[in-house]
Amino acid sequence: MSSTDKIEVSLLQRILWICNMFYYQILAIVSILFLWIFFDQANSFGSTFTLHLVLSTAAYIPLMAAAIILFSEDNMITLYIPRTKRYWIHGGLLLLSCIFVTIGIAVETDSKTKHGRDHFVSKHAILGLVSWILVFASIICGVVAANTRTFSRFIRPVFAKLVHNFLGLAGFSIGVASLWEMLGHIERYLSDSAFIGLKYGLAFVTIWSGLAAIKSLFGQVKGVFS
Repeated sequence: MSSTDKIEVSLLQRILWICNMFYYQILAIVSILFLWIFFDQANSFGSTFTLHLVLSTAAYIPLMAAAIILFSEDNMITLYIPRTKRYWIHGGLLLLSCIFVTIGIAVETDSKTKHGRDHFVSKHAILGLVSWILVFASIICGVVAANTRTFSRFIRPVFAKLVHNFLGLAGFSIGVASLWEMLGHIERYLSDSAFIGLKYGLAFVTIWSGLAAIKSLFGQVKGVFS
């Protein structure tokens, strides 16, 4: 291809790129808004609960959201990054996310133990625990999928990727559902318009993050049964 050749870009592709950049702006706004509330109201929440909120929320928004959308063909940020490097970035973000949510759950569980309160009785807590288990399992499957030469004798690479993808999506979705259950506790600290914006922003980030992964999931299902 000569330097004078032009690459045709469809209108749909341009729209998807614009939406992707819009996605990152919404992701940043939602993340900052969450963190602003947590730190601004730290005295009301208490240091332990604030740490739980910060780590558990950041694990999903923005870390896991960014990890999931990394392989989207419309992701402008990683458009020219080789796929092998994307695997490392994806794994690093997912591992950091798992560490954050692990510590976040641990500090809150320890606090409840000290105060003699029951564990994992609310919808928020149960969903968070289920999400953590799925994310942890997803990382294990991800390690298997990334080392096909070692594990190909025991499991088909496409199946390992399918399980990793499914568990990751499920863990992310359930984790966001846990955040959604918690929104009622922070509504008082926002204006009505800001709270509505936060809810719609969180919904948009969740859906857009998973679209490419869902598309990849269907392709992996076909690969398993082909």
